[in-house]
Amino acid sequence: MMSKQRINAHSWWISVFEPLPHERRDLIQKYEVTQELLDYAIDPYEKARVEVDPDAGVTLLIFDVYVPTHAVTAPQTAPIGLMITANNLITFTNAKTNFVNGIIANQLKQLGHHDSVVEKLSLVMAVLYRLSTEYFGPLRRVDQQRQMIQRNIQHRIGRKAIGEFMEIETGLVYILTSLKGNVSLLEEFKRRMSNKMSSRQQNDLDDVIVEAQQGLEMAQMTSDVSARVSNAYSKVLDSDLNQTMKYLTIYSIVLSIPTIVSGFYGENVKLPVANDWWSWIFTLIVTILLMLLCAIFMMTRKWWK
Repeated sequence: MMSKQRINAHSWWISVFEPLPHERRDLIQKYEVTQELLDYAIDPYEKARVEVDPDAGVTLLIFDVYVPTHAVTAPQTAPIGLMITANNLITFTNAKTNFVNGIIANQLKQLGHHDSVVEKLSLVMAVLYRLSTEYFGPLRRVDQQRQMIQRNIQHRIGRKAIGEFMEIETGLVYILTSLKGNVSLLEEFKRRMSNKMSSRQQNDLDDVIVEAQQGLEMAQMTSDVSARVSNAYSKVLDSDLNQTMKYLTIYSIVLSIPTIVSGFYGENVKLPVANDWWSWIFTLIVTILLMLLCAIFMMTRKWWK
C-alpha cells in the first residue's frame, strides 16, 4: 500500500507499506528508486546501515526502531527504510513498524507550523531524533523492572526470578545490537551527507547522534548491571546447593553409625554381651556414644559452616 503527502512545493513524502508487485514497479518507474535499494528497503531482516547510489542520486537509511512486544523471545526492534531521492522522501514499513508513519506525519505537521518551507533532510532529522529517543522509555522500564526483581529476589530466589532476568537480558541484546547499528549508521550518514546539509541540519544530525549514543550507553549500563546481578544470584544458588549437599552428607555420616553397630550384632558371629538380656541397651549406648563423638569431631573441624 502506498500513500503520498506533500512536504513542500517540490517534494513528497511517499509512505510504502508492504508494497505489492505493481507498486514496486511504480516505485522504480516513477519515483527514482532502484531495484537493488528497493530490495534492501523492504527486507524485514536488514541490518542498520547506509546505502548510496550516486548514479541514481538515492540514499537509503536502514534504521532500527523499538517495537513494543510482550513475548519473551520476540525481537524488540525492527528495521525501517528511509529513502532520500532528488524529489521525494520514501519510507518503507511493515506490520511491526507501521506505527512509524504516525510519527512521521506528526513531525511533518510540527515542522510545518514552524517553517514556511519544510525540507526533506529537516524532516529526516526530526524523525530520526524522535525514533532515537523512543528507546529511553523502554530502557528506564527495564531498569525499574530489574530493580524490582532484585529487591524481591533478596528474600527468596526462585525459577520465576531467573526467568524474568532471562527476559530482560534477551530484550537488551536486541536493543543493544540495534543501537550500535544506529550509531554507526548516523555517523556514516554524517560523513557522506554533511556537504549537502545546511548548518542547522548538521546541528540537528549531531543532536540525533548524541541521543543515539546516550541510548546506547543506557542500554549498555542496564545490560551490564542485569548480567552482574543475574550472575551474582546464580552463584548464590550454587552456594546454597553446595551447602545443602554438605548438610546431607553430614547427616548421612551420622545416621550411618546405627546401621553399622546393629549390622555387627546382626551377624552370626560371637560378639561381647551378644547373648545377655541387656545387649540391646549396650548397642544403643554404643551407637549414641559413637554418634556424639562423630558430631563433636565434625563440629571441632567446623564442617557445619
